[in-house]
Amino acid sequence: MESWYLITCKPRQEERAATNLLNQGIEVFYPKLTTEKLVKGRRTVKQSALFPNYLFVCLESQNGNFSAVKNTRGIGGFVSYGASYQIVPAALIEQLQSKCSQTVESTMPKAGDVVSVNNCSFNNIKAIYKEPDGDMRSILLINLLNKQVEMSVDNKDIEC
Repeated sequence: MESWYLITCKPRQEERAATNLLNQGIEVFYPKLTTEKLVKGRRTVKQSALFPNYLFVCLESQNGNFSAVKNTRGIGGFVSYGASYQIVPAALIEQLQSKCSQTVESTMPKAGDVVSVNNCSFNNIKAIYKEPDGDMRSILLINLLNKQVEMSVDNKDIEC
């Protein structure tokens, strides 16, 4: 019977360890989180480890090649309690796989969110986020003289 096991990786070597295990024909789950952020006013999408320094491997409980996994480059070892390796429930792995495949976590405002504008023209003015205007700017709805006006503003001047 196959079971999922939790293993530790050496610092920042999850990708290397996962690739080496896959090359050996071992099933690996390396959950990643996709995030969207503003970096220097530019919208960027980045993938990072959901559990830094950890991977999940699927091995036969009785005849699994545990020594090959432990001796793979980038692997620190198995997480264990006493003499037995930590088994992760398959239902948890399935749940993580479905969540990781569909999730994009964004720190960017969504349409309709209230934001503050802080630049030389406007200081702490409330506005409604409408949509992105390229990588560096966004379109906001600002209330000027009791009328909503569309305005394109640098992303670095917007605070959520």
